Amino acid sequence: MSAGDIIKIGSGSKTETRKIINLASPAETDVAAPGFGGRPGGPSGSTVIWQPLPEGPVITIPKNATAVPVVSVNGFKVGQKMAIGYGATYPAVAQGIEKYEIVTITSVGKPGTQAYLAVEAKAGTTNIKVSSVANISVGDKIRLDIDSKGHGIETVTVTKVGTPSSRGPGRGPFAANEDVGTGLDLEQPLKYDHSANIPFSVNGTGIGFEPATSFPHSSNEPVLALGSSLTLDRPLANDQDINGVVLDERVKSAGYQEEKKPDQWFGGPELAGSAGSMNLRDATGNVVDALNYGGVVDPWLAEGYQAVSGTGKNGNYVPSPGTGRGFRPELAAGHPNRSAGRYPDGADNDDNGNDFLLQNSISFAIASAAGDTNIKVSSMTSFNVGQECIIGSGANSETATVAAIGTAGGTTLDTITNSGATIIPVVSVAGFEPGQTITIGSGPEREIATIATVTFPRRGGNRTNAQSESVTVSAPLKYGHAVGEQVSGTGITFTKGLAKAHGSGTQIASDLPTPGAPNRYIKKR
Repeated sequence: MSAGDIIKIGSGSKTETRKIINLASPAETDVAAPGFGGRPGGPSGSTVIWQPLPEGPVITIPKNATAVPVVSVNGFKVGQKMAIGYGATYPAVAQGIEKYEIVTITSVGKPGTQAYLAVEAKAGTTNIKVSSVANISVGDKIRLDIDSKGHGIETVTVTKVGTPSSRGPGRGPFAANEDVGTGLDLEQPLKYDHSANIPFSVNGTGIGFEPATSFPHSSNEPVLALGSSLTLDRPLANDQDINGVVLDERVKSAGYQEEKKPDQWFGGPELAGSAGSMNLRDATGNVVDALNYGGVVDPWLAEGYQAVSGTGKNGNYVPSPGTGRGFRPELAAGHPNRSAGRYPDGADNDDNGNDFLLQNSISFAIASAAGDTNIKVSSMTSFNVGQECIIGSGANSETATVAAIGTAGGTTLDTITNSGATIIPVVSVAGFEPGQTITIGSGPEREIATIATVTFPRRGGNRTNAQSESVTVSAPLKYGHAVGEQVSGTGITFTKGLAKAHGSGTQIASDLPTPGAPNRYIKKR
């Protein structure tokens, strides 16, 4: 968005139009690091109230508090407004819209830390060896252990922060070259013995604010930095709900972009691109429809038989339209312009895995020029001879009819390849497979070869000849080929030449989303 843009706020009878006078958006340079057990720190300026383990599983910060412990402090700044969620019920299920109270940040301290004892700690000692000392401060209190025979729960106070242990958990006695670290000094001697690998939690100093809270706040409730804002040319005439739509139609790099406009815009909460869940409730709060997409995210929202066996059959869910947001074909094949929907419309058999269909979508592996009848693609998934498909989007969109289906793959040579070579380093091996016939080069030195093996790059390796992606052909090459020459499968052939040029990554779809009209999909066979 930019100053001067005209935006629409809200929906229905509450929609109002305003001009942006100014934008405020903090620089998001911080990276949230994962915590113990893979607990994410969250994106910059977005976190949750700390959940200490093995305590809890939920702690509640009473009202009148002036600080909260959090999973991450990335993106939070002193003087900034902050929203703290409240009113969650446990076990938490997707239902009402989150409620927030607004405060002003007065201090940004340390986030919570989850760690474990690196070695056994004996009763009477005043030092413990730990896996991590990150974000632990003098004066922090640590709860140790569980109430069990020979052991017991006790809370200790840190008086000195040293260094962590260098070994991983569960590896037995330390080797000579391993370092137990200096650990944490304690205010009082331990009352009980405590075993190695016992987890503990430190709440951290968290985020301070004013005024004091009016509501209690519990673990995993959201905490949001409110640094991003729009200043409008005049005040709002209506109250606008949280997650309401703010639509800037000048922006073309995000959101749904097709010429066919939807009947209703969706503001939030934000949908994850790869997997998530949805539920629809009536006015009294009863769930009337629900689904998981991309995986079983919330089992209680799944509809259909859940125990289908086989590869990838781990529950009943709707296929995800894509792996990311945007719905812009030019962004990459991971952001396809397609939708999942029931077909035919209204046929709800309470079996989401079978009720929902997805438009087929692949992408150009190599750019094509106007007039080309053959294109090189990343895969041949679910496309058939005689099928009409849509290439590109918006003003650069066109339709074509498939005349012949060949093999996938399209790339270029990564290094000079001499005659007699059998190993061909390429930029990408996507779509290639052993036994496939490929074309190498162009003009009089164009030649046909058969793939014997496909080599993928070693994880973390540099792009050297030994580590790059390559295909090995069954017979030596007749000619030498330069860097950048094309290596490809036979691709898809159309009944007539393309009317327009299309770049690498352009989407080819069996159909596009049809907001406001009946869904269109290739029916399952």
